[in-house]
Amino acid sequence: MLNREEVSIVVVDDVNTMRIQIKELLKLFGFRKVFVASNGEEVKQMLETIPIHLLMVDWHMSPTAGIELLKYVRSHPEHKNIAFVMVTAESAKEQVIEAVQSGVDEYLLKPLTALQVQTKVYAALLKKQVFSG
Repeated sequence: MLNREEVSIVVVDDVNTMRIQIKELLKLFGFRKVFVASNGEEVKQMLETIPIHLLMVDWHMSPTAGIELLKYVRSHPEHKNIAFVMVTAESAKEQVIEAVQSGVDEYLLKPLTALQVQTKVYAALLKKQVFSG
């Protein structure tokens, strides 16, 4: 199990202000290894070069949507156990069901609050047994 300083998190959103907001919140919670990416293609490259424990991914991005990145991660044996939090304004039941069926660990609705971010990040890391609190 890792402590907060050792957990590696990637925040993936095509909106820079959202990436910065989430990254700053995570740093306030004591996480030190927080990286950002603007799309799923960047994440795919990162997966090959750095150990990642948690992905926080926006649903709506191009060229690779968050749900497609989730399916990609879950389909690869070396990446399938990465904790995954979907961050989105989408609350439609069908999309939540698709995310759950695709293997999402937590679902975080925008607009975000610090408490919601902290709760969902901790829950996803605990579920994957990455983090001891």
